[in-house]
Amino acid sequence: MNASTSQTRIDPDFLKTLSILYVEDDEEIRELLSRFLARRVGTLHTATNGQEGVQAFLEHHPDVVVTDIKMPVMDGLEMASTIKSSSREVPIIVITAYSERDYFMRAIEIGVDQYVTKPVNTDTLLEAIHKSAKNRSQQRELGIARQELIDTLEQTIAMLSRAIEMRDPYTDGHQKRVSLLAVAIAEEMGLPPKMITGIRLGSLVHDVGKIRIPAEILSNPRKLSSIEMEIIKTHSQAGHDILDGVAFPWQVARMVLEHHERMDGSGYPNGLAGEAICQEARIGAVADVVEAMTSHRPYRAALGIETAVDEIKKNRGTLYDPEVVDCCLRVLERCDYKFFE
Repeated sequence: MNASTSQTRIDPDFLKTLSILYVEDDEEIRELLSRFLARRVGTLHTATNGQEGVQAFLEHHPDVVVTDIKMPVMDGLEMASTIKSSSREVPIIVITAYSERDYFMRAIEIGVDQYVTKPVNTDTLLEAIHKSAKNRSQQRELGIARQELIDTLEQTIAMLSRAIEMRDPYTDGHQKRVSLLAVAIAEEMGLPPKMITGIRLGSLVHDVGKIRIPAEILSNPRKLSSIEMEIIKTHSQAGHDILDGVAFPWQVARMVLEHHERMDGSGYPNGLAGEAICQEARIGAVADVVEAMTSHRPYRAALGIETAVDEIKKNRGTLYDPEVVDCCLRVLERCDYKFFE
């Protein structure tokens, strides 16, 4: 092993916090490098081949894995592939004397983070360990910060939803029920989790623009006049304007804007048609219609689930996205048309 004198980029205190797994079949090299690492890192675990390395990884969950390539039973890259398949974020550093193109291509495909060539320069190895662990630590911190931001945004949306329904008691729970059905439809469609989260949150505030609608119109016990209906229709744009300045990682504002658009262009506020309407809004529209028709309103009694099902069947492909309707019907059938009970 070679050593250099410069360690200016290495924080020894940070190294002391790390748990390292070192895998090497050559006993002499393993002992020499183990003694060197053990004095510098917090905890060192060793293994003599890839199979032992996988077992040690599952047992100890180290912060960084350092491994040779050519070993009996299981080589270092096969071990790396096995580890990465279960814990992609764990840095793996390979020590190799090889320079073949095939090796590097395989290492890239596996997701190996860094490599150190033989003969090993110990400071180069420490720098590789330090850099890999720091990167992982920063990624964790970013992940935690991002999750905290998402949690805050979700809490804000939940408070908005409650504020809307406190102002309009006749639709108490409407947005929550729409959200539950919209999420079930999205899951039935096999949409990715991030998109489903956006659908859940967008549905929870899809009527946020009603804050701008006079309370006497919202709670009117008679059928609304044409002028009052035009005022009600402004809530989609109003809701979008309220939310548009927030940097959501989901299409919440657009979903709020477009949840009354219809596939044939007959909806509002912009008369969008077909795929010009975002998928989240097409899902929210069906969930919104079904929930509204099965719930009481100040100007009418609940119309019932049968009427709601007839509505989306009759207008499948005309007003409502056909895939969304089909998935909604499957969801309702599975719960014997008692989804909101």
